Amino acid sequence: MKLEKICNVVFRLKVDKKGAINICKHGTHTYVNIINKGQNRSSVPVDACIAEEIRELNDAGIITLGCCCGHGRAGQLIEWENGFGKWKGYYDPPHALIRAESVVLAKEMGYQPYPYYYADGVHNDVWQMHLKTGCITEEDVKEWHKTDKGVYNIESRNNY
Repeated sequence: MKLEKICNVVFRLKVDKKGAINICKHGTHTYVNIINKGQNRSSVPVDACIAEEIRELNDAGIITLGCCCGHGRAGQLIEWENGFGKWKGYYDPPHALIRAESVVLAKEMGYQPYPYYYADGVHNDVWQMHLKTGCITEEDVKEWHKTDKGVYNIESRNNY
């Protein structure tokens, strides 16, 4: 495993057989302090390409419950099985789960949260929202690695 230091944070980078670095793959993360009092720890691992945004959300008072960058697979077909049966769906773009009490603040910050439902149909006052950073496609993963700060903003693709 190769280590690289970006913005004073050490990231674990997986190197494939050809020597290519696979950023944004499962296991590439950094620790972020959280404000969710329901946790039994003060920091959690977060996918490296969205860690700064999650840190900023928490600093602003938005209670994040979980997040995923999508690992460059947004829109790709995924199949899985759990106690409720076999499922088919699509990988989500970078997103975070937040508490219902954070919805108004998230909207004030320009996000569009929507209700999140678990496989059994339960909502539990959990909301989901797409993030502004992260890697949507595999090409984004490559671009993220090329950036100086290690954070690839998906809005930068839309140079209006």
